[in-house]
Amino acid sequence: MEVAEQSLASQKSTGQTLESQKSLWHHAKEVWGWLAIGCVGSFELASVLLTGWPRGLIPNFSLPYTYRGDGLAILWLIRRTMEGWVFDNPRSGFPFGSNFLDYPGSDAANFALFKLLGWLTHSPFAAFDLFLLLSFPAVFAVTMVAFRSFGLRDCWSFVGAMLFTFAPFHFARFFMGHDLYLWYMCVPLFVHYGRNLFMYGQSHADLSRPRNLLSAVCGVVIVSCFGVYYAFFGLIVVCISGAVGAFRTKRWRPIWNAILLSLAVGVVVITNLAPNIVYRAHEGANPEVAARLAWESEWYSLKTIHLLLPQPEHRITALGEFTRNYDSTFPLSNTNSSLGIIGVMGFVALLISAVAALAGKRVSPNFGFASIITLSILLVSTVGGFNVIFALLVSPLIRGWDRISIFINCTALLAAMFLLQRFTGSMRRHALAITSALVLTIGILDQTPKSFRGLTDYAFAKATVDRAFIRQIEATMPAGAAVYDLPYIAFPESAPLNRLEVYELGTGFINSDHLRWSFGGMAGRQGDRFFRELSKHPIQDQLSEVRRLGFSGIYIDRRGFADNGTEVEKELAQALGHGPALVRSDGVASFFDIRK
Repeated sequence: MEVAEQSLASQKSTGQTLESQKSLWHHAKEVWGWLAIGCVGSFELASVLLTGWPRGLIPNFSLPYTYRGDGLAILWLIRRTMEGWVFDNPRSGFPFGSNFLDYPGSDAANFALFKLLGWLTHSPFAAFDLFLLLSFPAVFAVTMVAFRSFGLRDCWSFVGAMLFTFAPFHFARFFMGHDLYLWYMCVPLFVHYGRNLFMYGQSHADLSRPRNLLSAVCGVVIVSCFGVYYAFFGLIVVCISGAVGAFRTKRWRPIWNAILLSLAVGVVVITNLAPNIVYRAHEGANPEVAARLAWESEWYSLKTIHLLLPQPEHRITALGEFTRNYDSTFPLSNTNSSLGIIGVMGFVALLISAVAALAGKRVSPNFGFASIITLSILLVSTVGGFNVIFALLVSPLIRGWDRISIFINCTALLAAMFLLQRFTGSMRRHALAITSALVLTIGILDQTPKSFRGLTDYAFAKATVDRAFIRQIEATMPAGAAVYDLPYIAFPESAPLNRLEVYELGTGFINSDHLRWSFGGMAGRQGDRFFRELSKHPIQDQLSEVRRLGFSGIYIDRRGFADNGTEVEKELAQALGHGPALVRSDGVASFFDIRK
């Protein structure tokens, strides 16, 4: 204890306390020029990667960059927030309504962005695209400021932030439809707070000052409202940092401050979940939605090899092919965790520094902190790690442990930048500029494919056909008319039905302004149970019932039927005395007017 007190006194005498360090806001003001260049550059580079050169220099927001899978679910959520809020919408799940409160999450900031962007653009497609593109400058700006707080020079903070912003994780999550994980600037914030606990025993400086308190509150809100996964993983970083900081100083202060920060984050997360908690208490649990099993924690665990493999669409064909071969032949494979060559360099350096520290060699505090966090995350999240114990003894609700890879990406790039700063410390200004530009270029080329234009062109074409068909339907129906969706498919997270994906039926709601749709009621609740049972009856009985409920049309997605909808359309035409009023231009869907 005496040694620890002497160490603390030494820190105070040399100005090495958190109060003596520059705040993140102060760092931001000092590098505003770098931030401006990086924000504009990351936005434009992301746009060019999505739609190609030179078309991407001026983004096209009239059509979505992806239009399949979970991406359709995000468009569905954006449309809901535009018309009110995400939890309820009367145009989905008609006539019972569509309630989203069975699906818990800590995503108030994501939904607020949906609302704001939808209000500004009046288009779910534009809001969807902007949500993606704006995530790049947001992640870059916070990461550069956080990296600079570690003592990195401006050029290496810039390079590290850009590489982190264009981590393969970013685009991979988007094209998987995991848009709620795109604004991951909370990751470097958690790492920054963890380093403060490790170095100084506190996450924030002097909260008795109003400005510091306001900054702390804003930081807690940011790290808590962009997804429960990031909040949960971030608290692992905070708790480990507090515990190791306590061992380092032989004082309890880091642990108490880690607990206080964890409680603050927990309060904001629970506030996000409050509507879900109240709804569940009133309506009862729904076993059909967000049900997670303990074994899924192993299935979606992180694998170290995924950190080291090149991204699967690598510009060098042989490297991409190597990763794709691994993914197709080895179990438990995902393609979202690649660190890139610069990140791998930092990751290996962290492992070596950990070995050196165990061998009694002196390791810098920043490297030591990053090593501890990286190794701890690996122990917690890898296949057969402590995550399985958590799933068995606490809760299986946190199952996607591979998503924690973005935290390792952050610490690995931080370590790589420290190495590069050390080796280039004696370089002249111009040589340093050339070196840092070269590292950035190599890193970006390694972490990104030549273009995503093939994927976005496919999405544009598909959305164009879909939107035209839905608008045709809306033009033939009175405002507020209801449309019955066939076939029945449960929402959300249902398995494909023949060739029909679960969220394909949501395109009617996404592309219309006034029509009401039967699809979108929460699985296991009243409306879903009703339509599930109704779908078992002959089409003539379904027709009579939906007419009684006030439906004016029937939308048939032929992909959901083994015979491409031939039999159901034949029976419906016999019952109505006429065939479909409209057929989609690609032939995959038809519409029957049942008012006559």
